[in-house]
Amino acid sequence: MIVFRLALGLLLVVLGSSALAQNALDPESLVGEWAGIAALIGPRGGVTRGPVALAIDRVEGGKVYGRIDTPGGGSPTTFVGTLRGNMFTFYTGRFETALTVVGKRMYGVRRAGGDGDNTELGLDKVEKK
Repeated sequence: MIVFRLALGLLLVVLGSSALAQNALDPESLVGEWAGIAALIGPRGGVTRGPVALAIDRVEGGKVYGRIDTPGGGSPTTFVGTLRGNMFTFYTGRFETALTVVGKRMYGVRRAGGDGDNTELGLDKVEKK
């Protein structure tokens, strides 16, 4: 019984570590152009959608340098964000943007602090042809 428990424990450690290694995000994979949809959810449930573009210029030691262009936002806004695991966060003015990165897709929320100021974001990496 003890041998079985040790073998099971070892198997879980080995499988768990290989699963984590496969899910590790390469920070350089963020560099490039990202495009998608921003959906502003109004206080009464109405939804306004528009295009959103994100450009990441470089990633250095957990810091992400780039710019975002949102609907109605005027010219693109630059930012220096933070990457922790697959969570990417940055601030532009009064907005906090928190995105989860999964492969060539990012999704999350842009918050401004008010009840009606949350925008859901979904972006895909733009592949060069």
